[in-house]
Amino acid sequence: MLTDRLFARSARSAGQSADSSPSRWHHGPWWSNSYLLTPLLSILVFLVVMSLILWSLNRREQQQQEDTLYRNVAWAQQQIRLSMTGAQEQLQALARDLVSGRADPHSFQVSTADIMQGHPEILYMNWYTSAQQPRWPNNALPVLGQRLAKPNDQQMDEAVKAAFAEAKNTRRQVYSPLMYDDVGNGYITLQTPVYRDRDFLGTVAAVFSVEGILKRDIPPELSAKYKISIIDINNRELATTSTRPRLPRDAYYDLPLDPPGQGVSVRVYAYPQMTNFTNNTLVWLVAGLSCFVLWSLWSLWKHTRQRFEAQQALYAEAFFRRAMENSVLIGMRVLDMHGRITHVNPAFCRMTGWDESDLVGKNAPFPYWPRDSYPEMQRQLDMTLRGKAPSSGFELRVRRKDGSLFHARLYVSPLIDSSGRQTGWMSSMTDITEPKRAREELAAAHERFTTVLESLDAAVSVLAADEAELLFANRYYRHLFGIRPDGHLELAGGGGFDSSAASSDSIDMVDAFAGLPAAALTEGSADAQEVYVQGIQKWFEVRRQYIQWVDGHLAQMQIATDITTRKQAQELARQQDEKLQFTSRLMTMGEMASSLAHELNQPLAAINNYCSGAVALVKSGRTTPDNLLPVLEKTAQQAVRAGMIIKRIREFVKRSEPKRQATRVADIVADAVGLAEIEARKRRIRIVTDMRQRLPVIYVDPVLIEQVLVNLLKNAAEAMHDARPNAVDPVIRLVVKLDSGFVCLSVVDQGPGVDEATAERLFEPFYSTKSDGMGMGLNICRSIIESHRGRLWVVNNVESDGHITGATFHCSLPIGEPDGPSNGGSEAPTPQTVTGEL
Repeated sequence: MLTDRLFARSARSAGQSADSSPSRWHHGPWWSNSYLLTPLLSILVFLVVMSLILWSLNRREQQQQEDTLYRNVAWAQQQIRLSMTGAQEQLQALARDLVSGRADPHSFQVSTADIMQGHPEILYMNWYTSAQQPRWPNNALPVLGQRLAKPNDQQMDEAVKAAFAEAKNTRRQVYSPLMYDDVGNGYITLQTPVYRDRDFLGTVAAVFSVEGILKRDIPPELSAKYKISIIDINNRELATTSTRPRLPRDAYYDLPLDPPGQGVSVRVYAYPQMTNFTNNTLVWLVAGLSCFVLWSLWSLWKHTRQRFEAQQALYAEAFFRRAMENSVLIGMRVLDMHGRITHVNPAFCRMTGWDESDLVGKNAPFPYWPRDSYPEMQRQLDMTLRGKAPSSGFELRVRRKDGSLFHARLYVSPLIDSSGRQTGWMSSMTDITEPKRAREELAAAHERFTTVLESLDAAVSVLAADEAELLFANRYYRHLFGIRPDGHLELAGGGGFDSSAASSDSIDMVDAFAGLPAAALTEGSADAQEVYVQGIQKWFEVRRQYIQWVDGHLAQMQIATDITTRKQAQELARQQDEKLQFTSRLMTMGEMASSLAHELNQPLAAINNYCSGAVALVKSGRTTPDNLLPVLEKTAQQAVRAGMIIKRIREFVKRSEPKRQATRVADIVADAVGLAEIEARKRRIRIVTDMRQRLPVIYVDPVLIEQVLVNLLKNAAEAMHDARPNAVDPVIRLVVKLDSGFVCLSVVDQGPGVDEATAERLFEPFYSTKSDGMGMGLNICRSIIESHRGRLWVVNNVESDGHITGATFHCSLPIGEPDGPSNGGSEAPTPQTVTGEL
């Protein structure tokens, strides 16, 4: 209704203006106005030329002012830097004097008085011990008359302790960040560490006044020509040489001030100077007259177009407002001051299903009010008419003409006319049925999700990335650690978050712990890590994942599953495996007991015979060094032989923790062959070792690998003796070679070989081809080799005619340092520890 009346008035005004406007201007030919072009073009050319000349002169003068301003600000910066550097050197000299032993109150007072006399910008100095306590009371320090304003005691205490830790850690002079007192004056502290050798004795703290720096170090001739200020990183003016307010046209230049740094800069303002434009009155007069003529011509043309453009604008505005009102999707309703509907837009009618004639002019209760909500709707209407409607609007139910209901939110604002008087209330209504349903479904989903997390037998927690704040913890986590974030950090292995690495403004884009985009962190996979928590003596399998929290910030989600029982079972299995390996070695030595006794009896009998012969020679008096020396050498050789046998047996059966170390392959082979050769010699079988290549150092447990070789050689000897007891010169070959980054140890026998059914089960526990065997030897051997990241397998030796001439057991071990600690062992040495070849 209001728009229709505005449109009618605009149309009438436009029609009257069109009738009264001179038609000659709008409908006349273009050449009738050509007499205006000649003076117009000439004035335009003149103005362009004059503008270029004036711009060039102005630009040259500005450049000169900028160059002069830069030189002066550099001068001011240099003066301040020289003064601050001198103060630093004097404080370093004072620190050296304190270290050398001149640390009594009188000497310190004299030294500080000299420094403060030469640098009036220093408000306070004292020696602070390593516990951040003043070495001497303030009344023992110099007071040099009336100085600059100082902060209160608490602010001064905070100032002198600033940067204390950084100076201690870096062992160099450190400036603290800016400090401010109650009136906004800036102060900065210089901490000079005092070290005697490696002992930290504290720091000499000096509090500088920013205002004093400016007044003390700026030359008077410079401050008389310019306004010089010191500003902080927030562009805040800390001190200035002039109280004259800065005008927008004043030029200035900034240079950072280091020392002290910390975002402090020196700024120099140039006072407005006289320019050459005052001498160019004639130029300005010509330019002004030209502009006046140009403006006169333009005003004549504009006046003839003004009424027509105003009419067209009124038409366009009226049509635009009507189109905008008809196309908007928000329902608009206008009430007068008495609560009567005076206007509704088409969107409001489409929402409610009521026509404009059904609503306009109606008083409460309105047709779209539900009958069971009359009291509530009337209360909302009364609040609207009293101007008490909330800024968040009203949530209400609306009844359509067909009787269906939907949820809506109604916002109310005063309707003000062109004279500033309120004529009613404008209401905007939106359908919130779908958003309300979505919120209810989301709340239900959140409740289901929370129920699932609370029921898990795993500790689930979410920690904020920018600070140690626990955002979520389920029941199991709260049962173990309470509601503190310490449990999350302890499960993370002692690691936390560095809140100083990222600010709240940038945490949505970048993470300060790794320097990566947040998207890359949230898309990464969650790797499992086993962590032992000492406080509750439990093992946990921890998985971490960076997620985007509900407020858009980065957070870390952690799921910790209790694996204490599994770790205990693994430890028990490892101990049982070690006991089984040790028992296997004892059984091997038990089976070889008679052979070992016979092997030891030979050198012992030889020693006895050699000693008896030596005694006989001595008694007969026929002893000479030439006769006695060979006997004693042979006696020593037999003793070394017996000792080597005993040493190998002792090392083989010695109980010890598995330990990987850099080992020569030749040493392992020699010890294993030395033990297995005793059993083989008993069966009249030779063991031949074939090592034709230069072999690198391998990282293994030599006793366990020796156990594997002894078992394989012993099994080969037994298989050959049982299969061919009368063979001529039976031989077991032990071949050692390199194969694609592995050391391959192959035991080649001349036995009956292994059939296909036996080969499939040969390495299974408790499976044996011997009548008295336990079936654990080869299973233990394979476990040992696989724990060293190797492989153990068997193949038959087949000739070209298909005849089986024995079996070969292959054992491959990797070359190089292991990736980490082995099962039950210690971590292998680094590659720099052992190098070389055999």
